[in-house]
Amino acid sequence: MKIIEEKYNRYGEKDYDISYIDWGFDELETQIMMAEKMQKLFPSGARAILDIACGISRYHQVWLKSGYTVTGIDLSETFIEYSRNYNRAFEKANYFVCDCNHLDFDNQYDIAVWTDPVELTGLSVNRIIKALKSGGVFIYEMWNDNYYKYQTDERHNDRQTWTCKDGVYHLVRHRYNKATCDSEHEEIIFDVPNDTMIHKTGLAAKNVSSHCSIQILEAAGFKNIRFVDYEGQPFCTENQQVKRFFMIGEK
Repeated sequence: MKIIEEKYNRYGEKDYDISYIDWGFDELETQIMMAEKMQKLFPSGARAILDIACGISRYHQVWLKSGYTVTGIDLSETFIEYSRNYNRAFEKANYFVCDCNHLDFDNQYDIAVWTDPVELTGLSVNRIIKALKSGGVFIYEMWNDNYYKYQTDERHNDRQTWTCKDGVYHLVRHRYNKATCDSEHEEIIFDVPNDTMIHKTGLAAKNVSSHCSIQILEAAGFKNIRFVDYEGQPFCTENQQVKRFFMIGEK
């Protein structure tokens, strides 16, 4: 039997992204709550929002109904198509496929947000600050490593599914490793007619530490960098190890 080893990029694969819509996002109520909490952090007079890695954008309706113009970008064509359809009734909703590292906007947005992020790099932050208007803010959701250790929802439980079609057996395994704080994804495909096994593996990047994040934002030119909780109150990243929180930087 021929054996093929591949590194698997979780996002951007249509079949994976379609299945991810069913289990990979927070419940709608949770997303709406997050959007409402985040809106309280928006600066007065801000109107244009850039949402990075927007996913399926259901929570955008909170901001759209408040009169904001929302532009969502994501690597997944599947997610962007879903977003366009879900928010099709709103003229101020715009969506397109884009890698954050390839953003090419100049002084166009009042607010940039990044929720449920994968990683923060110098390249992405420089693209973001370039896209913001003077005085614009970047709101970046974060969590400490311990956060997911206390989650029990379906999104972070182990998932293992078998399918078979035309002699091709397909195993998908997705789990959150609480020891390493990593999401793990693995696929094993037995192609019986072609006597081939394909083994795909992938790890989601861990969120960088709050200390490194501050340095990355400072290097890009952000100022007044601070951490707040979902109520907008100052957040201590050293002492409060479980909650999700926001980092805010100003251009």
